[in-house]
Amino acid sequence: MNKNKLDRLITERVVSDIHLYEEVGSTNDMAREFAKNLMAKGDNSRINELFVAELQSSGKGRLGRNWTSPSGTGIWMSMVTKLNMDGDRMPGVTLLAAMCVARVIGSTAIHTGIHNIDVKIKWPNDIVVNRKKICGILTELVSSPEGGGYVITGIGINVNTTHFPNDIRNKATSLLNESGVEWNREGLVVAIITMLSQYIKRYELEKNLDFILEDYNSLLVSRDQEVVLVDTAANLEKSERSEESYISRGIDNTGALLVEDEAGEIHRIISGEVSVRGILGYV
Repeated sequence: MNKNKLDRLITERVVSDIHLYEEVGSTNDMAREFAKNLMAKGDNSRINELFVAELQSSGKGRLGRNWTSPSGTGIWMSMVTKLNMDGDRMPGVTLLAAMCVARVIGSTAIHTGIHNIDVKIKWPNDIVVNRKKICGILTELVSSPEGGGYVITGIGINVNTTHFPNDIRNKATSLLNESGVEWNREGLVVAIITMLSQYIKRYELEKNLDFILEDYNSLLVSRDQEVVLVDTAANLEKSERSEESYISRGIDNTGALLVEDEAGEIHRIISGEVSVRGILGYV
């Protein structure tokens, strides 16, 4: 990753600084410690800070799952953002990040003449291309008892990765594998972080997700399809987890997933309550 190609984010005041590493355990871990130090010092003057690594040795996804992050092939990054909203609205940032990644990948494909990329969002935090996972997003809140704090948005994208472990090979892919061409990682980072910064500011002002609602739902891979909601409570063994089938109807302006049961009743599903998957598999 060439830092000079990322410095546009600093000159255009999208971020205060970029922390680039050859290897870290997790960019979210680095960002979390940075945010805690800012809070301890009472430093509220900074705009976004960006942490980027060539390799993550302990990358994590949602629900504590491992995230494979090979060196020099993907985008492994986390942005620290001053929290100017109630903490219970933080999950909406996950959906904003997903929207940014999907839109940037889609527009980049069009502008570079790539036509075999079908990019969709799998609620709440995955991006899928040609029905395989290409990106995971993990948002975390660092707050204090006195109020205020920071949102950490972690984004991992399989860009030019060519090989995947056997256990995920059937459901994970990369932009290179799907398109047949290498992608510019720095260009993707700049476009995604610029858009995400703008989206978060608008979310802070409008206090809901109305401004992305139509576009997000148009990209939702499961919309109007049968999905299974898997109870992911930590104290349940896998064999005991409850699974119920519904029809996905898109999200509302809080980011909750709307699902319809057999009786036609609509239920709101909050991110973190369940895992959503297609009736026949991952999507």
